[in-house]
Amino acid sequence: MIKAVLTIDDMPQENTIPIIDYCLGIGIKPLLFTIGEFAEQKPEIVIYALQKGLIVGNHTYSHANLSEVTLDEGIEEIRKCDEVLDRIYNEAGVERKIKVFRYPYLACGGENNKAYTDLLRDLGYKKLDDTGVIAPGYISNGWKFENGTNCSFDCQEYMLREGSDMTMDKILQNIDEAFGKAEQTKEQEHIILTHSHDLTDEREPLYYKTMIERMLSYGTEFVEPKFMDFWSLS
Repeated sequence: MIKAVLTIDDMPQENTIPIIDYCLGIGIKPLLFTIGEFAEQKPEIVIYALQKGLIVGNHTYSHANLSEVTLDEGIEEIRKCDEVLDRIYNEAGVERKIKVFRYPYLACGGENNKAYTDLLRDLGYKKLDDTGVIAPGYISNGWKFENGTNCSFDCQEYMLREGSDMTMDKILQNIDEAFGKAEQTKEQEHIILTHSHDLTDEREPLYYKTMIERMLSYGTEFVEPKFMDFWSLS
């Protein structure tokens, strides 16, 4: 049986609260990552998540690719979102016990990676515990020793857009491959990446429910996220 942590990027959007309510209703506590400028526009949705007991992490202020911007720009992206989260946690009346970060596009900063590691350490960030993740791609990418929260299974539902050949059937086939084969599931843990996207909901209503139910059909156990100090691993 696979154990999995569900992570959801790019909130808050209009479908964020329905996703939260669905997940909590079936006993899943997802780990959320917010784009700072979205959080400033819709703080009430972030507050809703926090007051439901969920952790909201830093996904930069404008969803910048930190492998392409300058180091100064990348630092500003992280710091600015961090400050937005501090304000919203305070407004929600919730202590910010855990700080966690995910690079947009999973682009881990290129030659500036070490500088971002130092920054995140100094700001008190943690890493999602991935000690049980053994997916070959996750390990070969070096994500066991990365400073951000990466993923071992990307649902790719964000590709459900006009002009793309991605379909829900293809997404479900990918889930079948990862979660349904005995050799894939033995002692495996997954960090699952999906998104809160209104455009995806327009194209495929309740896409998140369809995907999660498929994973559950294979006996997947969704577990609460735990955290570790990433800088002590290398």
